[in-house]
Amino acid sequence: LYPGCESFSVLTAIVELMHGKIKYRMSNLCFDYFLGVFKRMLPTDNCLPKDHKHAQKVLNGLGLGYEKIHACKNNCMLFYKEHETLDTCPICNESRFKMTSQNRTTKIPQKVMRYLPLKPRLQRLYMSTHTATDMRWHKEKRVDDDVMRHPADGEAWKEFDRTFPEFAADPRNVRLGLATDGFNPYGVLNQHHSTWPIFVFPYNLPPWKCMKKEYMMMTVLITEDPGRSIDVYLRPLVDELKDLWTNGVRTYDKSTGKMFTLRAAVMWTVNDFPAYAMVSGWSTKGYMACPVCKEDVTSGWHARKVCYLGHRRWLPWDHEWREKDKEFDGNTERRLRPREWSGDEILEQLNRLDFAPFGKTVSRTRPSTHMNWTHKPMFFELPYWSKLKLRHNLDVMHVEKNVFDTL
Repeated sequence: LYPGCESFSVLTAIVELMHGKIKYRMSNLCFDYFLGVFKRMLPTDNCLPKDHKHAQKVLNGLGLGYEKIHACKNNCMLFYKEHETLDTCPICNESRFKMTSQNRTTKIPQKVMRYLPLKPRLQRLYMSTHTATDMRWHKEKRVDDDVMRHPADGEAWKEFDRTFPEFAADPRNVRLGLATDGFNPYGVLNQHHSTWPIFVFPYNLPPWKCMKKEYMMMTVLITEDPGRSIDVYLRPLVDELKDLWTNGVRTYDKSTGKMFTLRAAVMWTVNDFPAYAMVSGWSTKGYMACPVCKEDVTSGWHARKVCYLGHRRWLPWDHEWREKDKEFDGNTERRLRPREWSGDEILEQLNRLDFAPFGKTVSRTRPSTHMNWTHKPMFFELPYWSKLKLRHNLDVMHVEKNVFDTL
């Protein structure tokens, strides 16, 4: 940090200060002020960065940085890869940059998303002996006694292992969950703004660790509600996930002292009902809102709302409630539960449909042949997605909160 200092290096000083910034929710301006004070307090030949921007550059070398990717103002596309050099959106012809004075040399983008690469953070899970050992817990230490304690005890996990034995052969390959939801970072100060982070979390870890915030990894940060255009912002993540599945990334395992090829797969998503519609492509509004029943749905107008009235279809055939009519909708229930659609059937159906491009300026009118499909989810580009037994989960506690908030 400065000649003769043995307690701190430049890196450890920055890490400690950045940790305090996050822990106590300091703004960048506040952080810059105190960093300047510390720099003046230290000997004049110290190497402490002068502000937050320069401190961030030091951490970027550790893989702790993020990429700024410009987006169309109307959520049509990202200026990414083959579109990186464009100045206007080819779909809506909206300018990539804001109108500024001619004397300004720096162009200001209309909208920016933040992407945090996944590979370096997955590799860091194996840089610690303890964490690297825990990443094999689901295979080596889990008790398999038909009791549901961990996702590895579920049928979806076991079906995945049977379908992709090569991936399952190495317990170090990472099984990921993905979740997203919007929140208002300004509280009640701005009721119309929402920020949408997208998180992934490794299920390899034991149940008392895998859902801890220390292991949750934010991969995408969207600065407004993207609606069905969330797939536009998922493009960098899906590209990286495809590469992690096909090629993997060479990683050093501290627990064994050897290199191996790390692969990863998203097992499912976890969302509330509105976010479910965004990531699954099936609208959760209207008479066909149920993503399980699809066109074989039982919904009706009740209490001035569209309500699902087919709950008794899921009961055993001889259940007494099937015969009751007055207590429910006035009819007895003789139908069986709806059939379960496989991922391949859903993909085949989606491939037959023609969807409009993403973006706010595009008409959202859907033909009746589309049922409640709004778009083809980008996750189907993953080679294994259509083979998954369970692709989407509902966060029950979150759904309960949403229901009671509206009552």
